[in-house]
Amino acid sequence: MPLSHHYYYHPAQQGLIWIKTLLQGQRHSEVPLKGLPMSDPLAPRLLDRDSIDRAYPLVRNLAAGITLDRWGRFARPLVSSRSGTRPRGLMTIQNAAGYILGLFGFEVRDDLQVNRTLCIENIVIASIPGRDTIWAAVLDSAEQLARMHGCEAIRATLNDDLSPSDSGRDWIANSFELAGYSLEGVRACKRIETNDSTHAH
Repeated sequence: MPLSHHYYYHPAQQGLIWIKTLLQGQRHSEVPLKGLPMSDPLAPRLLDRDSIDRAYPLVRNLAAGITLDRWGRFARPLVSSRSGTRPRGLMTIQNAAGYILGLFGFEVRDDLQVNRTLCIENIVIASIPGRDTIWAAVLDSAEQLARMHGCEAIRATLNDDLSPSDSGRDWIANSFELAGYSLEGVRACKRIETNDSTHAH
């Protein structure tokens, strides 16, 4: 069976923005989550140019119509960034076999209220047994990144709706709260029609 058949997007709550303030001297805490344990250890690894295509089976369900070419044009500038003061990139969560089970984009920004902030978005995880553990690894690796780059806060933006009947709504919210996040705001988006084919998906 092709690898891509093992993956589909596990959506999060639409337009919600969560924030966590990092205190100096505060111990880094892993996120306790219910769910199926995974037999393989998970590790965060920065995506590089050679791995962009390998992430596509997971990414292509982030939104309808994302092609391999569109994904490549989006990812290459991120993984090629060499900014020392405002680092950005794509972080993956991989198992021991090297399969990419989770991914998020990140960028360090200067926030007016909370100063140096790690912003994470385009979060996507494989919806497979053990996905709670993958989600915990995403939050854990984001905190490691934030501390590595001297950030005072982490801001996570989530896309797409969860069905009201989907129990996933509760564990995503609970996981943020257990990890020290609070709900900060709601994101609004308006799509602009354009005839410029270079911006098409």
